[in-house]
Amino acid sequence: MLRSFGTNRPPTPLWPEVLEKDIQIPLRDGSSNRARVYSPSSSSTIGKPLAVFAFGGGYITGSLETEEEDCRTWVKKCGGVAVSIGYRLAPEHAWPGPHEDMYDAVKWIASNYKDLDADPSKAFVLGGTSSGGTTMMAITHLWRDENHIPPVTGLFVSIPMSYHTPSALPEKYSQRDISYEQNKDAPVFNEITGNFIDSFVKPDPRDPLRCPLLWPTGHNNLPPMYMAVAEALREEGGVKTKLDIFGGLIHSFWGVFPAAEFSREYRGKAEEGLEWLVEQSKLNE
Repeated sequence: MLRSFGTNRPPTPLWPEVLEKDIQIPLRDGSSNRARVYSPSSSSTIGKPLAVFAFGGGYITGSLETEEEDCRTWVKKCGGVAVSIGYRLAPEHAWPGPHEDMYDAVKWIASNYKDLDADPSKAFVLGGTSSGGTTMMAITHLWRDENHIPPVTGLFVSIPMSYHTPSALPEKYSQRDISYEQNKDAPVFNEITGNFIDSFVKPDPRDPLRCPLLWPTGHNNLPPMYMAVAEALREEGGVKTKLDIFGGLIHSFWGVFPAAEFSREYRGKAEEGLEWLVEQSKLNE
């Protein structure tokens, strides 16, 4: 039922500025996942900034179509090419399978950007929502540690969960965490919802792939990030961050209440965040 709610969404009207096409991205086990490429409808020979987005859904539900507004905005406002990637879900595809699918997709896109008419030297941004954004945070750390080329120039994440449970937090963070207790009965995403998702995903609460806050090599030398909360990155890693906080609102509020004024405010802030990341990429050229 949850998957049906998350995937049976009616198609939205196309944007005249944006072309869309589906491709298949090969994976390490010989299978492939669908991805959708968004590009400008106007012809241009100028290299286009590249962005890759991963959808949310707790690793058990969701579809790549839910990232279409950020992808379309990237094309319209930043003149770039965006790819919304698919990945296989738990429990059928056991953890860390969803992470591996996303990582394989990012590596394939980084190796085949010319076929997508993109130029990552203009910008190469990874992004996503909720669980997708959390994994993109982990992939950004891996990308740095494994010295992949081209370098990631920015990270755009909405409502990520940078750690899994308070019991996994180092002592220096544990005294600052009050949100689990405050929000255990919150609407939509709460203690019951989290336990339900975990019963299918079964992650190790100290696995840095699931909890990038616990990354063993730290957070130094990461690219600029737009995200909801980034205190550990900003204070300890010296990472340039742009932070927007939407107090008193539930997880994925813009999807639940798309017509609300606070959701329109979020969309405006997200657009500014994407443009900010492109500007940061230009500063580092």
